[in-house]
Amino acid sequence: MNYLTISILSILSFFIIINQVVIGIRVGSGIYDITGPSVEINFMGYAVPGQRGSGIHQRLRARSYIIENDDERVVFVSIDCGMASDLVKTYVVNYLNDKLSSNIYNNDNIMISGTHTHSGPAGFLQYVLFQVTSLGFVHETFDSLVTGISESILKAHYNLQQSNVYINQGKLYNTNINRSPTSYLLNPQEERDQYIDGDTDKTMLLMKFTNELTNEPIGVINWFAVHGTSMNNTNTLVSGDNKGYASYLLEREINGAPSETGIQTGLGDFV
Repeated sequence: MNYLTISILSILSFFIIINQVVIGIRVGSGIYDITGPSVEINFMGYAVPGQRGSGIHQRLRARSYIIENDDERVVFVSIDCGMASDLVKTYVVNYLNDKLSSNIYNNDNIMISGTHTHSGPAGFLQYVLFQVTSLGFVHETFDSLVTGISESILKAHYNLQQSNVYINQGKLYNTNINRSPTSYLLNPQEERDQYIDGDTDKTMLLMKFTNELTNEPIGVINWFAVHGTSMNNTNTLVSGDNKGYASYLLEREINGAPSETGIQTGLGDFV
């Protein structure tokens, strides 16, 4: 976990404890398509060689937020993707530097998180292990991610506005399950007794951004520990899975606010 991640989580923890609205913040938001190749490319997640795309159930998107105060600016991007990628991030930084003729965005202030869907095209990671089932690097997947993430950040860059930030958390039941409940029972009883909700984390954390003057919603970031595997390993349609669908539904409901970015807690990847 890098310094940026620790800083953001520490700030969040502070505001949750005092339970107040954060003011004096500017927030920008942006969304862009990152679907990539939808046919003949292996999916990233299950590592099943025969699970290759045959069409689209739901388009994939990058959802970006820029948050700044008088002292600093940070970028948080949620992508409908199995995980984030060091190489993608490097190219995103270069893309932004070229477009803006500035290094205002860099490796230290950009955080990219995958929703962990298992139904997106593979081939965008630079490590050999993750290229085995995709039979190598897939430029179409990689380029779609770099362009989509970069353009979503640029959209956020150009619509920064004075905003209020609301933070809340609560319990959400009957929503997630432990994928290995028998193994969980092998943990010591005294450890299991510490978790009164059972064998899954049922706490949902939500951060909402609104325009400071009109209170119109800008968007929300949501963390909840549920695996992006509602679409199983026989699925061959590109999909954002449960969190992609939740984002889509909220976007329709709000009618124009960017999104609910369904960030993984137990499985979210930070780069």
